[in-house]
Amino acid sequence: MGRQCGVGRRAEPGVAVGYERLPREYRMRRSRKHAFLWVIAFGTLSLALPLWTADDLPSSFRYPFLIAWVALMGWLFHATLRCRTAVDIKAIHVRGMAKRRRLAWEDIQDIRAELNPASAVQSGAANILVHAYGRDGSKVLLPFVDDLHVNVERELELLVGAWEELRGETWAPDPQAAFLIDRRDARQAALMMGFAAVMLAFIPLTVLMLLPLFMDLPEWLASALTPLMVMGVGAPLIFVLAATASYRSRRSGSGG
Repeated sequence: MGRQCGVGRRAEPGVAVGYERLPREYRMRRSRKHAFLWVIAFGTLSLALPLWTADDLPSSFRYPFLIAWVALMGWLFHATLRCRTAVDIKAIHVRGMAKRRRLAWEDIQDIRAELNPASAVQSGAANILVHAYGRDGSKVLLPFVDDLHVNVERELELLVGAWEELRGETWAPDPQAAFLIDRRDARQAALMMGFAAVMLAFIPLTVLMLLPLFMDLPEWLASALTPLMVMGVGAPLIFVLAATASYRSRRSGSGG
């Protein structure tokens, strides 16, 4: 997890240690706020105009739906703007869209920068996210501490330095938390491996599904290569086998 270091560590002359650069706050950039607002406004108009001009929809459905949609989009925009990560000498305070978390320095088990799996399929998503791990093994995303809003390497160094200074001289890794964190990481990696295996197998599975259309196959084999069997059974089976193998491999490698 990170190296242990007490509050009494002395910095080199002229170099501020982590906690001396606190407090800090991370919020959505103004430019991204404007872009987010335009996306919501455009999406709302794209939905509202067809509904408003549709003659075959009763008013009893149209107006309540539009009001509910506008209210939902308004809440989404407001809740996203309220998200933030605030750091002071006592704790890391995380405000998400639905709840708040307070992570006291002595309860934090690790702070890591990790690749964002969603960035591979979502345009404009951050490539690197920063998470803090709690004593209960929870993995807490630090909103806007990512490569779209900050220099991740610099901010991670600051956060880890503050953690090492402020967690206390008696701090020690919690074995139970380490076990829970490793198990959570193994599960996440297993899911990613399962999805990756299905994506890699998609073309071969499609070829198998189309074979009966172009080749004379035995009746038992042709009946087994139906779309329901190939995609409905084969794809989930590949996912389960790949995910299970990945999970067992990571857990055995970590001694769990």
